[in-house]
Amino acid sequence: MSDFKLTRPHVLKVFEPLQETDDIERRNTFFADSVVPDVKWTITGQAHSLIGTRNSIQEHNDISDNQISKRLDGPIKFVVTRVIVDGDRSDDGWWTSVELRGEATRRTGLDYNNEYIWLTRFNDQGKIVEIRSYFDTLLSEMVLAEPAYDEDDGRE
Repeated sequence: MSDFKLTRPHVLKVFEPLQETDDIERRNTFFADSVVPDVKWTITGQAHSLIGTRNSIQEHNDISDNQISKRLDGPIKFVVTRVIVDGDRSDDGWWTSVELRGEATRRTGLDYNNEYIWLTRFNDQGKIVEIRSYFDTLLSEMVLAEPAYDEDDGRE
């Protein structure tokens, strides 16, 4: 077992790149540096189109994230509003609860302001191995009902 201990400053540093909306290379360091490629990413719920468990960053992006992104003018700016760290390591890793505010503009010109809780599990190397995402799914469904646009040409 390593000497790693999950702390609030570590979690804040990990999530910091998700505030970036102009420098996509910097934003993507969240995934490249802080999330394992085969992350288990669950979007919870019972009655919306994004629910399910994905077993990689790519699968999450293909099934979930890209669907919303096609309806926004740019990336969602995620701002951490609260972090609660479990001070004791569980048998399966380190757990924390991260409250986020997500802000973007929809292609329709309306705001996309959502609130999230990501229950995250870190390994002993300080990387995220699991995310359980909770958010306003009604807002997401409203956005998903809007026209989707291809990034390259802006058309449906």
